[in-house]
Amino acid sequence: MSKLSAGFAKFDDHVRRELSTLFGRRALIFVLVFLVLATIFHISSNGIFLTPRNLSLLLRQGAILAIIAGGVALLMINSEIDLSIGSSVFLCGVLAAHLTATWNVPVLLAIVATIVFGMLLGLIQAVWVVVLGIPSFIATLAGLLAFRGIGLSWTNAGTVGPVPPEFIALSEGFIPLPISYTLLVAVLVAGVIFVYLQQKSMRKSRAISKQAQIPKNQAILLFGAKILVIATPLIVLGWIVGGFQGIPMAILWVVIVITLLTILMSKTTFGRNAYLVGASRDAAQYSGIGIRKTVFSGFIIMGALYGVAGVLLTARLGSSTPGAGQFMELDAIAAAVIGGVSLRGGTGSVVGAVMGAFLLTVINNGMSILNVSSFTQLIVKAVILVIALAFDAHILRKASR
Repeated sequence: MSKLSAGFAKFDDHVRRELSTLFGRRALIFVLVFLVLATIFHISSNGIFLTPRNLSLLLRQGAILAIIAGGVALLMINSEIDLSIGSSVFLCGVLAAHLTATWNVPVLLAIVATIVFGMLLGLIQAVWVVVLGIPSFIATLAGLLAFRGIGLSWTNAGTVGPVPPEFIALSEGFIPLPISYTLLVAVLVAGVIFVYLQQKSMRKSRAISKQAQIPKNQAILLFGAKILVIATPLIVLGWIVGGFQGIPMAILWVVIVITLLTILMSKTTFGRNAYLVGASRDAAQYSGIGIRKTVFSGFIIMGALYGVAGVLLTARLGSSTPGAGQFMELDAIAAAVIGGVSLRGGTGSVVGAVMGAFLLTVINNGMSILNVSSFTQLIVKAVILVIALAFDAHILRKASR
């Protein structure tokens, strides 16, 4: 990997940055870990793990964690934390179950109402943190206790459901095969066009600023590398789709939410401000950034994700259960840290957190197939979290030298 990084030094600055992003050390480590774990689980499970049916199940299992991990990344980049996630998602799930199973509210209206309710929970915690000045660790710890207590009191610690089949389909349904293939091809074509236009825009920009153009061989290499990064997961997903019913609806939710979060963090003023706020509150303040507004908005966005996750969790389980969402906040934080989001703020990405979420899901799925006890799984998760935190601390120490 170090030789690969050294090789990038021979390229044009823009090409080197792009290639380092696409094939950086962390990305390569992720791919290697995925491949090693998949191979071990596949061999140990007598060929069960790497089957379209199981991989489709894995994608549905990881969808909720991926969405929540994206929100956690947003808050952690702001140098904030949220320990109330599991309880908040549980309470949103209780509302979704009551709306659809008890009060027969139409599915679309129930989704909107649940997301708005989640935003209300985020608003409450935003007020605690921003207005009252309570540290987010304490404020969201209070939320963890309060929201779980409200949900259990509301349901008398019972199950609410079953929810109607059309609601279950939000998570457990599939897009028909012909439409699934059409969507995958459309995404690939759109990706190719986007990369082409991006490089064309770069050429024009260099011509206007009278900079030297990127050598043709390097431009072709960069174009091919980007298409490879886009096409590879689509090909794998196409194989899964063809082998088992189509694209899971849960993945459609992930794509929509994570795309919006990625655009928010990389292309908007809010995203740029969030990185600055997380890196140094003093510097952000001197720059005229509205720190309180940025943090407040982060908790509202996280609240909307409570609602989305609550809908998907209730749809996946078919009802709201008393234990729904337990330890979800720990899994989400672990996923974000594994994905390169620093607990100290200012560093990381939504996409990295999502990769961490699916890596954890691979481990959970593989251990479940191998009939590893749930108690042992908790120990394994704890070890993974400690390793991720140690790695994060090591990177920070290295960067500060």
